[in-house]
Amino acid sequence: MSLKIKCEHMELTDSIKVLVADYIEKLMVIDPEFKHVHVGIFKEDTGYAVDLKMDTEEFNKLSAKAHNVNLDECIKEAFFHFEKVIEKKVAHQ
Repeated sequence: MSLKIKCEHMELTDSIKVLVADYIEKLMVIDPEFKHVHVGIFKEDTGYAVDLKMDTEEFNKLSAKAHNVNLDECIKEAFFHFEKVIEKKVAHQ
């Protein structure tokens, strides 16, 4: 799987790659299209921000964001919100 992760003001570590890959693999069980998720991780003065985006033919312009002082929790929250966006999108199709 080719991860699309962009980090700003911090280093992209192997642990971040593994954590993000685990969440994406769980989403891919729902639909293989989720391998196209773009992940933005930003170090801010007050903690971290994670921005998830995906724009495919089937799942048009999905996005979710999270902010947290703990990076792992921030990534977890972003994927949790992303799953909720997916559920809403699927329910309205």
